[in-house]
Amino acid sequence: MLSHLKSGTRALHTSTQKTVLYGWGQTQALPLTKGHMDRVFNQPTLLRNEQDYALPKDEEITQVATGWGHSLLSNSNQVYAFGLNQSGQLGTSKTKLTMQDPVKFVACGREHSHIVTENQESTQLYSFGNNMYGQLGLGKNKNSNPGSLIAESQPTLVNFKEKIESITCGLDNTIFATKKQIFGMGWSADGQLGQGFEDKTVPSPLSLEIEIKKLSSSTDYTFALGTDGRLWTWGNSEYGQGIQGKIIDRILEPLEVKLNDVVDVAAGGPFSVILTKDGQVYTCGYGSLGLGKDVVQTLEATVVTELSNKEIIKVFATTDYAAAISSKFFFCFFFCFLVYY
Repeated sequence: MLSHLKSGTRALHTSTQKTVLYGWGQTQALPLTKGHMDRVFNQPTLLRNEQDYALPKDEEITQVATGWGHSLLSNSNQVYAFGLNQSGQLGTSKTKLTMQDPVKFVACGREHSHIVTENQESTQLYSFGNNMYGQLGLGKNKNSNPGSLIAESQPTLVNFKEKIESITCGLDNTIFATKKQIFGMGWSADGQLGQGFEDKTVPSPLSLEIEIKKLSSSTDYTFALGTDGRLWTWGNSEYGQGIQGKIIDRILEPLEVKLNDVVDVAAGGPFSVILTKDGQVYTCGYGSLGLGKDVVQTLEATVVTELSNKEIIKVFATTDYAAAISSKFFFCFFFCFLVYY
């Protein structure tokens, strides 16, 4: 059964419970020694069968994250990094990072990255890559040294003492949560941090206090799913992707989505994907809706009828396309079309 799926704009990885890694799209961010933007996999490809596979074939990958042309893959206290590195988003000039404690999460934005490690006492948040908007949470941004690239080329410890339970990245912002509190840092011109439109350079708490099941973001808006099945959103909703029944240019503070018993959610580019307790998949917004060629936009959460009775257990989304999985099939839908493997 598929357990992880992560995608940026160019490449996509999946891993199964046996940590078999597949990839497709442009290969520069895949774990290959000869990956390149001109080398493209047009269908899911078992990466360990490629001659230039860059990982040990018995490596047990447990976490995957991708940005816009880079990726992080982790196992225990090892993190492997591939792809573009113009802002130091790989955190190393080599392929592998070794962390002091076991890796709990990895997360990637457009050109920035995070590693969350955990020991018996606490978690530790490390940030690296582009920091022009303060998305690394280190107290700096483009105003710190005007005219210069503000970035970190190596994992740098963020001053945050509470235990992190979830983390996600938008393009140039980061959202993470403790057990009952959400924090944001980075760009917030569209309300990406849920705290108005001012950027934050250090972890800053939202007013929303819920017990988090999942955070999801990929561009300029975020979903927060509570353990009670209630769903909240903030950030850009100019295509209706915030599921408020109307277009809202900027949602500056968290708004609740009027949909009950949500068990999974995925924030795409201008569209959203929701899975409810009864197994129904809903989409909203513009573009990759899976609703057929005649429906390119909807402002209301709408059932993807072709996925009804498919026993969907998890949904995913990225900038341009979305996916859903059952125990047997992987469904991928992009602008107007739905395919499965």
